[in-house]
Amino acid sequence: MDKKDFKKINDYLWEIPKSFRSDMRVPARIYASEKMLDDIFRDKSIEQIINVSTLPGIQKYALAMPDMHEGYASCIGGVAAIRTSDGIISPGMQGYDINCLAPDSKVLLENSCYTTIKKLERAWQEQRINFFDFKKGKLKNANLVSFLKRYNNPTIYKIATRSGQVIEATSDHPIQTKEGMKEVKLLREGDFVLIYPFRGVKYEIPMTKTILTEEKFKNILKKLGKDNSQGHAVSQILNQLKSRNLLPLRFNSPALPVILKIMGFIFGDGMITFINQKKGVLHFYARTEDLQEIQKDIAKLGFSPSKIYSRLRHHSITTFYKNYRFSTTEHSIKNGSSALAALLAALGTPYGVKSHQSYRVPKWIFDCPLWQKRLFLASFFGAELSTPSTLNKYNFYALQFSVQKKDGLEDNVKLLLNDFKKLLRDFNVQTSHIQEVSGYRYSGKQGKTRGFRIQIKENAENSIKFFETIGYEYNLKKQKEACLAAHYLRLKLKIVQARTKARKTVQSLYQRKGDFKKISENLIDEYVPEQFLYHSIFKDNRWSLESRRGDPRIAFDFPSFKEFKKSSAFRDNGLVWDKIERIKKIPYADFVYDFTINNNNHNFIANGFVVSNCGMKLLKSEYSENEIKPHLDKLATEVQKEVPSGLGRGRQIKLSTQEIDKILEGGAKFLVKRGYGEKEDIENCESNGRLEWADASAVSSHAKNRGRDQVGTLGSGNHFMEVQKVVEIFNERASKIFGLFKDQIVIMIHCGSRGLGHQVCTDYLREFIPLMLNKYKIKIPDREFACVPFNSPEGQRALAASAAAANYAWANRQMIAHFVRKAWESVLGEKTSPLIALYDVAHNIIKKEKYLIDGKETEVAVHRKGATRAFPPLHPEIPEKYREVGQPVLIPGSMGTASYILVGQKEGETAFYSTCHGAGRTMSRHEAMRRVSGQEVIRELASKGIIVKCWSSRGIAEEAPIAYKNIHDVVEVVHNAGLSKKVAKLVPLAVIKGE
Repeated sequence: MDKKDFKKINDYLWEIPKSFRSDMRVPARIYASEKMLDDIFRDKSIEQIINVSTLPGIQKYALAMPDMHEGYASCIGGVAAIRTSDGIISPGMQGYDINCLAPDSKVLLENSCYTTIKKLERAWQEQRINFFDFKKGKLKNANLVSFLKRYNNPTIYKIATRSGQVIEATSDHPIQTKEGMKEVKLLREGDFVLIYPFRGVKYEIPMTKTILTEEKFKNILKKLGKDNSQGHAVSQILNQLKSRNLLPLRFNSPALPVILKIMGFIFGDGMITFINQKKGVLHFYARTEDLQEIQKDIAKLGFSPSKIYSRLRHHSITTFYKNYRFSTTEHSIKNGSSALAALLAALGTPYGVKSHQSYRVPKWIFDCPLWQKRLFLASFFGAELSTPSTLNKYNFYALQFSVQKKDGLEDNVKLLLNDFKKLLRDFNVQTSHIQEVSGYRYSGKQGKTRGFRIQIKENAENSIKFFETIGYEYNLKKQKEACLAAHYLRLKLKIVQARTKARKTVQSLYQRKGDFKKISENLIDEYVPEQFLYHSIFKDNRWSLESRRGDPRIAFDFPSFKEFKKSSAFRDNGLVWDKIERIKKIPYADFVYDFTINNNNHNFIANGFVVSNCGMKLLKSEYSENEIKPHLDKLATEVQKEVPSGLGRGRQIKLSTQEIDKILEGGAKFLVKRGYGEKEDIENCESNGRLEWADASAVSSHAKNRGRDQVGTLGSGNHFMEVQKVVEIFNERASKIFGLFKDQIVIMIHCGSRGLGHQVCTDYLREFIPLMLNKYKIKIPDREFACVPFNSPEGQRALAASAAAANYAWANRQMIAHFVRKAWESVLGEKTSPLIALYDVAHNIIKKEKYLIDGKETEVAVHRKGATRAFPPLHPEIPEKYREVGQPVLIPGSMGTASYILVGQKEGETAFYSTCHGAGRTMSRHEAMRRVSGQEVIRELASKGIIVKCWSSRGIAEEAPIAYKNIHDVVEVVHNAGLSKKVAKLVPLAVIKGE
């Protein structure tokens, strides 16, 4: 998309026509100035609002407010009016929570190394994550579009499988099962989950040391016969490599992983030739699907691989034993870049006929981190190491590879093979001694050669280590077999260990108790039958110490490798089904983590498992700045003490399920009746603080539990309270009716429904995905928009749950207001004039409203995500005292910047009476923390006379003003576009911030 794709409606409104994309049902409209429009291209919010325009039943336009920025499914600042008669309802258009993994969960990255999910937090934007494309049956990788974490308390689930795989996850984290993705809380012992047995090695940040300098490369070019005596050959090669960031080459160069794989393959089934010692050509020989992967990697380096060539080859080889004649279809690709060929040669890759050359593994490879060494080894083994295969029903042949050298190079071949042995030792993989094999003596066109062999020792533990940590690159067939073999051997080893333990136990107990029947009852298992236990003790029906047997073998009825593959392999890609052996809750009070990949498969591999509502309230006082300033610091401290803030932090008093249900259905009204507020609080609140169609039974017990101790708490992220003063009045009439005056002290509260509301959205999002695909056959461009028909039973239940979450949010802000008033009276005295609610309005909500569409009054479900309602004068839902001027609109700025009070306008009908909800982010929290520290922000605000209260400086850094758009620019757009008009400008005196 480009700026030219937009149609300019006016200076503050832009349209992406319905014709832009074939699946758009309505145009997408963006409210922004021309300057702001340029900034919108920084993230994916434009693509997201176009996706909104595809939703079934959407009316007139998909709308984005000027504070728009990338979110989940819809952009934040998105508005969609969906016709209730034939449209859908989508939690993704309202916002939802994250489900997470424990911090030590090992996530498989690109290049098949791993890191813990916690460590990803520091570098998620630079990493690519492995996932399975289930449609194509391949392991692929994708970048991350977001990284998430939240505090979890008090428990987490620990899942262990039959093969010994273990993962810890929150109850709502989905794991792939035979019935599809299923949340952890719904899993049961005996269920089958999908496992990728390959583990890889730990990712380490490579050092910055240079491997190949330009000067060293020039010297090698001279040895290759390349100089500028006949033109500009050297200069051209240097320019090609420099332009692709391949020279100088360092251990941390982004291209090095690909180079290591290509080098490893050329050490095996590839070749570099220099025609007439000048023109360099690379040749690769492999199966078609593996050559396709090599093609992709050559392209990553910036070079163009050839197409795949296939030809029938006739061979005649004379060995020590006999002469062999056979035919094969050979598949190959080549690359004719002299620059790439010279680079690889300069790095120590052999060229020419390898069997007639003396070469070693380049010394610099031994200095690479383990995950880079693995790429070189696995690629070489993909070409040269034997395929995992069984000798008999249960046991595998020893893996082996050999190197052929012409007579006279015996010493070199031993040094070369010792290099490989040394690399394998770094992975704790044991190998045999180097052996010359008589049968590997060949006589061919190039002369006579001799073969030398190394074997990977075939004991189960050693084989598992190799299969799980090194494996094969550029050979999908071998890698698939390696994964299956690793899992099979783990199961076999575990059963042998169980049989060994049972044998020792029955022998020990029999010596002491002597009653075989009673002893054996608790030891008998699927692979530990009574007969096995009997023979572990008795020989010729007599017990004797001499009759004790050694360690047992695998049970005779244990499936063969062939049978295992047939029953447990998932398709043809190395994935296997593994049975859950144990699930239990364990105590856990710490952060948990998750992320979103940039691919619609929405899965990733962790520990081997394949796993896939806020608002504003403003309280106004009768005091001016001069009257409050002497008490300001104490007031901010007292407010911070009275109102808990931070991710997961709640009040010490927990509400019962019955009390939560009353709040979910009664909203702020219920709390006011209980004495937590005044009648005026309800009058000055959107929908009087209660949506009547809310139904507590539509909210899960998990969501309720998350909300039990969080009524009256601030939360984290961009949630805050500010003591502010009115610095400018723009609309005298509206200001007077709203009760505002210059220098007046007000308190702004920004928070929502905490974990409860997020969990409600998560619950229905997960429920809707299979319903949408299988029952209702709804097609949407992003499954995070998961939806069902609005009038379906599921849709109506979701609407009732959404309303309950909105009621909870109003109740939360009402309770916060109660404790802010308590702090106010504590500092200023009980006889001080009270804080009066100006208004309370939601930012994330789904509500039924009626509009004139195509000349007909139409009921729509307005989905507002990070957008606020702005009803015009005389609208019946506005409090009577404000009706003649319009609904108050509360727009917070970023921390330490101005906020605004606006008023709804008749012109706003074109946007379904919606307006912006704040400044809008321009960078992630991670990026904000990278650029500025919390202490820097505090010092900057202090220099402006602003007091900051926050339990964590991290929370300050995440919400630094640099992370947000200019609030003045945002407000000018909605003001000039007529969505809402400026009434007053507020600036902060004190900030009370969530962690």
